[in-house]
Parts: sequence; structure tokens; C-alpha cells
Amino acid sequence: MNWRIAIDGPAGAGKSTISKRVAKILGFEYIDTGAMYRAVTLKALGLKINLHNEDDYKFLEETKIDFRNQRLFLDDKDVSEEIRSLEVSNNVSLVSSFGYVREKLVQLQRKLADKKNIIMDGRDIGTVVLPDAELKIFLNADIKERAKRRLNERKEKNQPVQSLAATIEEIRERDLKDSNRTISPLQKAVDAFEIDTSKLNVDEVVEEIIKLVLKRGYKMENLEKNKMIQNEETTAEEMQAKEEQMPETADVLEVKAEEAPTTEASEEKVLEESVEATEEMTTEEAVATEEATETEAESTEEVEGTTTEEVSDEEEDLEDVDEDQESLETEAPEDAEEEEAAPEKAKYRELQVVEGTVVEVIEARPEEVRGNKVIKAKKERVLIQLDDGQEGYLFRRDTADIHEDEDLFDLFLEGDRVQVVIKKIYPDGGKFIFSTVLLKMRNELKQFDEVIKNHGIITAKVVKELSVGYLLKHNEFSCLLPSTQVAVPEDEREDFIGSEIEVAPIRIDYGRIRLIVSQTVANAIKKRQEKRDFLGTVEVGQVFDGVVKNIESYGAFVEIAPGVEGLLHISELDHNRVYKVEKVLNVGDAVQVQVIKVDDERVGLSRKALLPNHWSDFVADKEVGMIIEAEIIEINNSGVVLQLAEEVTGFLPKSEFAYERNTYITDFVEVGETISAKIIEIDPHKKRIILSRKQLTDNPWDNLNCKVNDTVEVTIFKELKEGYKVSLAGAIGYLPKRSIPAQDTVSEGDVVKAKVRVFDPQKTRLVVSMRAEHERQEREAYGKFIKAQTQEKLSDTFGDLLKIT
Repeated sequence: MNWRIAIDGPAGAGKSTISKRVAKILGFEYIDTGAMYRAVTLKALGLKINLHNEDDYKFLEETKIDFRNQRLFLDDKDVSEEIRSLEVSNNVSLVSSFGYVREKLVQLQRKLADKKNIIMDGRDIGTVVLPDAELKIFLNADIKERAKRRLNERKEKNQPVQSLAATIEEIRERDLKDSNRTISPLQKAVDAFEIDTSKLNVDEVVEEIIKLVLKRGYKMENLEKNKMIQNEETTAEEMQAKEEQMPETADVLEVKAEEAPTTEASEEKVLEESVEATEEMTTEEAVATEEATETEAESTEEVEGTTTEEVSDEEEDLEDVDEDQESLETEAPEDAEEEEAAPEKAKYRELQVVEGTVVEVIEARPEEVRGNKVIKAKKERVLIQLDDGQEGYLFRRDTADIHEDEDLFDLFLEGDRVQVVIKKIYPDGGKFIFSTVLLKMRNELKQFDEVIKNHGIITAKVVKELSVGYLLKHNEFSCLLPSTQVAVPEDEREDFIGSEIEVAPIRIDYGRIRLIVSQTVANAIKKRQEKRDFLGTVEVGQVFDGVVKNIESYGAFVEIAPGVEGLLHISELDHNRVYKVEKVLNVGDAVQVQVIKVDDERVGLSRKALLPNHWSDFVADKEVGMIIEAEIIEINNSGVVLQLAEEVTGFLPKSEFAYERNTYITDFVEVGETISAKIIEIDPHKKRIILSRKQLTDNPWDNLNCKVNDTVEVTIFKELKEGYKVSLAGAIGYLPKRSIPAQDTVSEGDVVKAKVRVFDPQKTRLVVSMRAEHERQEREAYGKFIKAQTQEKLSDTFGDLLKIT
């Protein structure tokens, strides 16, 4: 699985500089997406197309954009500098706003991300190009600081510059364009980490990102792996060629000091500081520490693996060399020094691979006495001359693959071209001592390339302690174990020397013909292998008792076995929606989880899968249209919340409570009351149940047949402050108190006659008045009285009148 880091941010926030530095430290490939859009803009300007016409960008079908050693090539031409011009900067936002351009480049960017571990920077990487990136960073800085950086960048590259004020305005306009473009505008991804670089230097920002990389699950052994992959690009032969071409800077024996390049040291220091936040040690830190500590103490150490016997042999060899030198000086003519100047020794170093010609194979000479002089015995040896005239001896004990019954005469002839390693250079000049044994060992070190590549572990014996660490022996190979790479605590190293330990080769030091090894990395590799072995047995559906190790906004990391963590996403915490992980879990909490996904070394976990799913159980036998009874647990401005079952609620919207508009629910029901409702929606994805009360009956307003001034009988069912709620054939109306005659009294449940004053079925509005009905009744009574009086008068006769008188 490849790792992808997305870095977004506005212009001048430092994306490119930071991305390149982090990519180099982690061994990732850096993809500058902004540069790709600039390349398209540069070509568009060169073709003099209409930049505002999207159809004119069809030239992309035949355009080639590539990265080579962090340089951008447009149609096989290096345009790394040209794309940073002011003209390109002013137009790149327009070009990148076209959907066709972005589609073409995004396709290319995603293909690059699928092939390797990458760091990609731009303005929409985390939101569009790599929305599922393992880590998203949003770099930002105040506009003045960003303008200064852009101005300094152009000055350093001898590009046309503007004033600071003009550059600030340019950046401001660029931000506006980028943030408001229709397609993929500049915006921070929801799950991105924002870093303000205004007051931070490059190293500080890099350190923060490295910490985030480790924190987001990029393990220490992965850092080691990326470093190893990066080192593979330089083969053993290339390293050897480099040593031979630049001997003045190559590694020397333990008696010589070296200085690491400043840029590498600073990067390694950043990595070391970031690694301090973890318990594991990376290969890169091991290499960094080894190089730094060697520099401090090499001058106090002797050649690794050199025994007392070998030192004595070298002293004898030195005597042989001195005697040969004396004899040569005696036999040489007086003007020999004038004829041939002594070769320079400065360009040679011990353990350097050189090539020369066999001048003479000298037989061994026994000790003999000549008069009063004892001539010591001399060993057989081969005199070899390098191309510049420098000479040296190859002794039998330094000759590889020679059998006991063989002599040097059997292996070498005068005139042979041979490749040897310089074993010893004597400070007072003279001939060198060569070795083919060391050459063979040096060549055999190449076998450890595969060990390093495959993260192998070897067993080595601790020989002795050095000021920089410990000298180890693996078979015939010397190994350096830096002090910081020892996993055994200092107070437990009493029996360390002489013991055999497991270590991981992390680098081949061809210059010193040795391996650089790490015990901490070996432990990390073993832990990783144990983790892989464990993950190989994990299956979806398994249940583990885990412990919460870390909490993020998106979920919790739960350890289900030693060194094995899985992600318990926030959506898998509970069947009900959880807005904050800490509301359910905290670091150190024990939690039972079920495996729901295994992807390489990623494990997805769920807590809710082990919890009773009350919602699913409830809806299993429910369907839309069913009528249920439920208790009201909440009344709010939006409607009513009903308790349908244990941990299952439903919602009755205000609009579904009654047919009338602007209904006050509390006029009809209260919390704790049980009501009937019809299910009108079941949404399994949102776990939502919507209910309706009004749909239990037909709409009374559809069948209500009355008009203004009609006299109707209404039932009073709710007293309000200024009137009463009344019911007319199921429709709800209003009876103002001021419309009730003073001599009349009403109460809830009474059926009264009233006159319709307002009737609007479309707006579900009904207002009645008892005063109007009372006045009507009074008018009717008065009319009856007048009529009765009139009839009485008309019925009197003349005789009746006479009787009255």
C-alpha cells in the first residue's frame, strides 16, 4: 500500500519548500501540482491561444509533462525556472479554473500517486485530487509574510520583481481567484491539519509534519523501508565509483575523522527530534546517529577487527618494506631523486580500491648470517605498482583464495593487472600494503543489499566497545552498532560484550568495509513481523477486548494485540449519532470491538456492531401507513418527539400534527401523554421515523360547508387568554371572549351557538361570535314581540272597544 500526503495552502505559504524537504527525509516522491498547471500556462502563452477559451486547451492531448530529479520537463524541455515568471503567475489561476485542464492533470496526478509513496502539494489536493490521502496538511501564513517570500524567491532566481505592496496585491488577487473559482476552489479539507508558517522556519514546519506522519499511523519501520528504497537507487558499484573519483571526501579508517554534509545533518536532526516522540527507532535515525557519532570519536579508535597478531604481522611487514626501501635507495643512482619525484600520497586513503600492475613476485627468504650481520627472513610478497608510480606489497596473508600448497608465483605473473585494496599507508612514506582479502570482503558486502532491501535480521557477536558504539562480528564481517541503536539499557550491559545479538543491517559502509547495524531497528522489524503474522490470522467478524490508545476527531485507535491497533471510526461507536468521541470513550478505556475490515495492515473496528440495535429491531415489522401509540417525551417549535421503543424515537412534525396552520401543539397535548400516530416515513440510512397525527382523520376543511353570517353550533374545548378554541365538525376555530355577551358564561365542553364571522378553508381559518348570535336572537325576539302586538291590535272589534269603555 502506498502512502499519500496532501499539502494544500495559498500562494507563498511555503508548500513547495516544505514538501520537497519532507519528501527527501521520508524518501517519498515529490509531485508539484502547481508547477504542472504553470507548465500548461507557459505553453498556452507560448502558443498565443485565447486563454479565456477552454476549447483552445486541446493541445494537452499531445502535451507531455514529466518530473525528473525534482525538475519539471514540458515536452522534454526543462522549464523549472520559466514557469515561475510573473506572466505565468498572473495567468495560472485562470488556466487552472477550466474543467478540461484540471481533468487532464488530475488524471495524471492520481496515476503518479498509485505507483509510489508521494507528497503532493497544490490548492485542492486534499479535497479533489487525493480526498482519501493518509495525511492532509493545510499550510497558511499572513499575506505580508507570503508576499515577502514570493519577492525573495524571484530575486534569488533573477526574475522580474515588483514592490512589496504590489506583490501583496498580487497575492491578494490570487487568493481571491483561487478561493472563488467554480471548479475545485482553494479550501481546507475538513480532516486537514492547519499549520501557520508565519513565524516558523522550514525546519520547524518539517518537524511538525514528520510528527503528524508518525502520529497518523506511518510506523517507524515504514520510515526505514522508504529510506532503504531510496538507498537502493545507488548501487554498490556507484558507491565504489564515487569513492574512487572523490577520494579526498571518502570514508577512511577509524583513525580518521569526517564531517557529514550540513544539509543532510540538518535533515537528520529534524528526523531525530521528531522520532523522540515515539518509542521505536528508525533506520534513518540510526544512520544519522552513526554518522554524527563517528565524526566525534573516530580519531581515538583503531582499525576494526585488527587483532594483536595482525598488528605484529604489519610491524614485520613494515620492517620488510623498510629494508626493501633501503636496498632500493642503495642500489639507485645518485640522481634518482632528480629523475623521479616521489608520488603524492594525499590522493590515496586506506581501504581505497585501486588497480595496478604486478612488477615482481618476490620469493620468501630464510634468515641467514653474512659475516657478523644477521639478515632477517623475509616473507614472499608481490610488488605492485599503481599507474602513477606508487608501489606497494601484497603479502601472502593478505591474499584471498590462496591454498596452503600454493605460492604467490602460482597466482601472479609479472605484468598482470590486479585490483587491490590499500590496507596500510605509513605516515613516513614508502610503499603501501595491499590486500585482496579486504577486496573480496568488500565485494561480498554487496550480498547485504538484499538483506537490507528485505528488512532482514542477522546475528552478530559483540567484540568490544568503541567511543561511538560497539564493534560486532558477523562471520568475517565487521559491524558498527552505534550507541543510540542499542536496545539494551545501559545499566543492563554488564554481559553485553561477548554476547550474540540480533541486529538489522541498515547501511553498507564500503569505505570502511563494514556494516552499520541497529538493534532497535531489528526489534522494530521483529515487532512488525509479529504484527503481520497476527494480522494474517485476523478475520472480519472477530471480537477483541481492546484498549483505547489514542483519540482523534474522527475516531479512536484501539490496541487489539501488542503493537496492533485498529481504527474505531466515530460512526462505529454507537447506533445513535456521536458528535464527540470523548463523550463515549477516553484514552485508557477498555472496549470490546468487532473487526469489520482488514486491508493490508489497516484494521477497521466497530463497537456498535456488538451493541443491541434497538432501531433495527423496532422497524423490522413496521411499515409506512401503520398506526402506533407512543408517549410524548418532548415538544418543541418543530414538532413532537415520541418514544417508540427503548432507545428508539420518532418525530411528528408540527405540520403533521393538525390540518390547521400555526397550531399550538401544547393546546392539544402535553409531555407524558400517549397519542396515536401514523408512520409516514422510515429512513434506514438516517435512522429516522416520521409520524403524522392529522392523517388519522380526513381533512375536515374539505367537507365543511358554511359561510359568513351562518349560525353554527361549536364545541368549546380549550380556554385561552383572549378567547376559546372551538371545534366545528372537526375543524378548529376561535371564539373571542369579547364576542361573548356579558350575561352569558361558557366553559370547556359547552356547545354554544355562534355566528360565523370569518371562514377561509384555504388558510384553515374560522372565527365565530356569540354576540352576533345574541343580537340576532334579540332581534328575532323583538320582531316576534312587535308582530304579536300588531296582531293583537288588529283583532279588536268595535263591540270590544265599547265593552272596554
